[in-house]
Amino acid sequence: MRLEDKECLQVWADSKELFTIASGDWRAVRPMVKVSKCCHCGTCYLFCPTGSIRDAGKYFEADLSYCKGCGICARECPVSAITMVAEVRSEG
Repeated sequence: MRLEDKECLQVWADSKELFTIASGDWRAVRPMVKVSKCCHCGTCYLFCPTGSIRDAGKYFEADLSYCKGCGICARECPVSAITMVAEVRSEG
């Protein structure tokens, strides 16, 4: 293995470097959490394919910089605390 290959592998394994490209720019819908309804079970966190769900203390929320708007978190939420709403883009 060349040194360059080894350095590349180390970068991909570094958790601080995993989310360097914001990929949520093209989503059409986004998750909205009803905080009073969230039971803080972590199901949305476990099922999110992009790992964009963050623990906010008493509830979970999506990091919209990386969320793709797939809706899996909303479908899997056992208390229906997450709903998908249309993304509003500002012109400019």
